[in-house]
Amino acid sequence: MEIDNQCRRCGAGRLQSWSELGEEEREIVRRLPAAVDYNLEERKARHRWCVRCWYEESSGMTRDA
Repeated sequence: MEIDNQCRRCGAGRLQSWSELGEEEREIVRRLPAAVDYNLEERKARHRWCVRCWYEESSGMTRDA
């Protein structure tokens, strides 16, 4: 299951849900390019981020925000 949490872009970072991000990391997420395509509530519920390279993964599964 750990491979599921590994960043697909850099391979070194771990994908984190909104609830795992700190305040500064959340502010960065608000400014990423995906903010244009998805509203913040959807991103909080369905996306994960790598705080090493800022890759954003979107999925169809709802996650706890």
